[in-house]
Amino acid sequence: MKKIILAVSIVLIGLGSYFAIAEQQEPEVISYIKQQGVTIVDTFDTPAGLKGYAAMVQGQPMSIYLTEDKQYAVIGNLINAEGDDLGQEALYELISAPQNEKVWQQLESAKWVLDGDKNAKQIIYTFTDPFCPYCQRLREMAEPYIAKGEVQFRHIIVGILQEDSLQKAASILAADSPEEALQQHIQQSDSAGSSLNEEALTKGTVLVDENNLLMEQLGLMATPTSVYKDAKGHVRLVEGMPMREDINRMFEP
Repeated sequence: MKKIILAVSIVLIGLGSYFAIAEQQEPEVISYIKQQGVTIVDTFDTPAGLKGYAAMVQGQPMSIYLTEDKQYAVIGNLINAEGDDLGQEALYELISAPQNEKVWQQLESAKWVLDGDKNAKQIIYTFTDPFCPYCQRLREMAEPYIAKGEVQFRHIIVGILQEDSLQKAASILAADSPEEALQQHIQQSDSAGSSLNEEALTKGTVLVDENNLLMEQLGLMATPTSVYKDAKGHVRLVEGMPMREDINRMFEP
């Protein structure tokens, strides 16, 4: 009798393991999507009853939704009657937030030039080319906040837009006071580089090249590109000239 009971127990354990494996088995449609070069980062729930997948393809976040029968997948945005994207926050929390935090740490250790009060609570890192008109426009919009000591810019000077960009950027970073050289340039009254010797300019060029490389490594294509923390402490990244709503979040967290 004891041997029979033991045999039944083994069968039950085996069936339990089988069902556990079956439950964990990846849906075929998700496996197919992964075979196409898509990376699944994590899953999330939605009020629509569909299981969401936070994914990456060619460095960009993407939402995937699995139907209840697990036979079909929908790629794209899932919205409600108010137009809210039900996957937007999940994509940010699961993908963008960790990535942006790493970017913030890299920018902290980069060669940046302070523009504003060093004790200003709102810090904005911005990739700036000396001949970028949109960089100049962004700086003009920030002027009232910088003047009041509410915002500090940390310019990561690059030279990518014009033939003279590299030399001009190098002259700012090679100056005895890069902060003063930058302010002279902002006020369009600079003579930065006129008194610098070749050795100093060479050192400045090395620093600009490092900033150019950092921008490339981060996959950034436009100046200005700005990185800041919003009112919730989330790191946000804005490529190109910010829109009005971005400006409000950047300067008035």
